[in-house]
Amino acid sequence: MGNRIQSTSAATDVPEFIQELDGGNFEHKMSIALSEVAAACVDHDKVGEVNIKLTFKKIPGTSQVHCEHTLKFVRPTMDGKSGEEEKRVTPLFVGKFGKLTIAPENQMSFIDKVTGEIKG
Repeated sequence: MGNRIQSTSAATDVPEFIQELDGGNFEHKMSIALSEVAAACVDHDKVGEVNIKLTFKKIPGTSQVHCEHTLKFVRPTMDGKSGEEEKRVTPLFVGKFGKLTIAPENQMSFIDKVTGEIKG
């Protein structure tokens, strides 16, 4: 990926990014998919699969992108397999060095990241 990002403090916070997709629903559904596939693999001694696809498209006239997030999983069954696929889109702001956030960085500075309360 090269050395394009000069500051790690400006990089996208991946856990926060995942939590923000589809208002937290993506993270919840991913958790369920991972658990269901793993359990089915153990139960049936077969291979399962979870795929996450992220596609970004600029929102014209802004410093934002639409992030299309696809969650697809296949869990083994006794006689074959079953699965689901879901696509959703979340708009995100693109900040310095490409940092992705749900709100512009300059508007987030007045919110305490630990407590979520508005400062001063």
